[in-house]
Amino acid sequence: MTARKHLELLLYSFVTWFVFYLFGLPDYYQSWYFWAKAAICVVVTIVYFPATYYTLKNYWSNGEHLVNSLWLTLYLTLPLFVYDYLLLALYKGLGISFVIPYWYLTFFYFSFWVQFPIIGWWLQRTETQQLELDAG
Repeated sequence: MTARKHLELLLYSFVTWFVFYLFGLPDYYQSWYFWAKAAICVVVTIVYFPATYYTLKNYWSNGEHLVNSLWLTLYLTLPLFVYDYLLLALYKGLGISFVIPYWYLTFFYFSFWVQFPIIGWWLQRTETQQLELDAG
């Protein structure tokens, strides 16, 4: 991957985090009811299926969907954790224990590591099968 792609993904991760942060103001979703936080986890997970598919098909052109999904996962989990850590652990003084009351953030630090590679694997497998059918 080029340095430009890394910078673009880093910018994408910041914009993603910032939009989620703004949407959750004034207290980063803490005043929301439990059911609303759970619902947003479900909605974001569902929305990220087509968004990940689209990104893997259109952002990279090398056909390495599984590898690319791992890059996407890395950039949508590690930087977001760092941004949350800087805001919640350091600035707000919660320390690493912020992961418990902000469980809905913690959910995505892990769920994307399952969701995105599955989409990348499926996409790569589907395209490989199509190439074999076309060649056969």
